[in-house]
Amino acid sequence: MRIDDICLVVADIDRADAFYSGEVALEPRMRNVRFADFRLGDGARLALWEEWSIAETVGAAYPTGSGMPFTVTLELPGAARDTLTDPDGFTIIRKPSPTGQSRLAAATLAVTDLARSAAFLGALGFAVTGTGADSMTFGAGAVELTIVLHGGSGAPVAALASGGAGGHVMLAIELETGPEVDALAAELRALGLVASGPPQVFEWGARSTYFVDHDGYIWEIYAWVETPR
Repeated sequence: MRIDDICLVVADIDRADAFYSGEVALEPRMRNVRFADFRLGDGARLALWEEWSIAETVGAAYPTGSGMPFTVTLELPGAARDTLTDPDGFTIIRKPSPTGQSRLAAATLAVTDLARSAAFLGALGFAVTGTGADSMTFGAGAVELTIVLHGGSGAPVAALASGGAGGHVMLAIELETGPEVDALAAELRALGLVASGPPQVFEWGARSTYFVDHDGYIWEIYAWVETPR
């Protein structure tokens, strides 16, 4: 199982796009009035989705409270090792690329119950690759996904010290077929997670549904089934 993109929920798509294409120097891939994303090698993409639009798509399941702290780590050719705060207050860790290729390398999510979140990620098909003090790391394709206990101790937790913007993020998982989306959606509903609704085919050609986990992180599961309309 792999994360296909990490999508930041932003207040102003123009402002956020200008920051990531300008100050962060990412290469734009797609842009419309509500959404933008960027090329980062052959792995997961970083995306931006304006809040009014994603809230409309996710519907009643969209989280109403503040989001938990999280960070996203980018490896970029020639970049200095630094930490940026974007216009929405999200923390982006930037590192030089050891391969010379751009890559969305890691995401770290604060959670309130480590065991519960680990069980959820296991249900999604992610395998544990490491454990630490109040943290667990999972393989998610080209992305290293770490969950850390909010208020806990340990190095990954320290990385979240300035990552408390209170905004939201969506993590997207691409499956091969529409029936796989339907089957995983049924498993997640059985875990008691709130969904946007039954999987459906959206105008961009994907059969998708959205879930919100116990900590307010938004998850999309989808498969490409049609040519975008």
